[in-house]
Amino acid sequence: MLSRPEMVTRVERWARALLETHPKIAHGWPHVDRVRRLALRIGQAEGVDLLLVEIAALIHDVGRTVPGPGAEHGRRSAELAVPLLAELPLTQQEREQVAYAARWHNSTRADDPLLCVLRDADMLDGMGAVGLARACMSKHMVPLYDLERLSPLAARWPPETVVDQICYQIEWLDRMNTETGRRLARQRAAFMAAFVEQWGQEIGQLYDGLSSEEY
Repeated sequence: MLSRPEMVTRVERWARALLETHPKIAHGWPHVDRVRRLALRIGQAEGVDLLLVEIAALIHDVGRTVPGPGAEHGRRSAELAVPLLAELPLTQQEREQVAYAARWHNSTRADDPLLCVLRDADMLDGMGAVGLARACMSKHMVPLYDLERLSPLAARWPPETVVDQICYQIEWLDRMNTETGRRLARQRAAFMAAFVEQWGQEIGQLYDGLSSEEY
């Protein structure tokens, strides 16, 4: 029978092989590894089984490696992992818990402790300095900002600029499910908000009251 570390190793190798074969700019293996580590930190503080936390985090985005709507990647992740989970010495209830967390991690559901830990970890990776970098990566095809909407800066959905995406990710603070997740998210959200404010000031100063007659 596989030990707990051996189970994690098997799942990690499986997930990493899929993710590195079909890399996603903002949702590849580095993202999954960061989410795994955040989830373990949150799960430990919240008293959730860390083996299930780690397995769920490792499989949560593998559904992005196969074609389909982005909003349904959680379902695809759960379906892809079924054969793997069946090989692990887990109870049926534990397999269902892990699959459920992966299935609904990109939804608004918060009806299971494991799901709440995974959702918070996934959102936390979209906040702070890492979140800023990911916003720029994922929205590289749209303009950085809109001169008509420098102040006040607020999220537009769907995002039309990189700033829209950043503002949208700041709002994830209000979607945290655990107290640990909220505590970690507050600092990251404040950092992002300060960045956006500085951004608006810098761009605004370039255009505020300056005409060609002045230079």
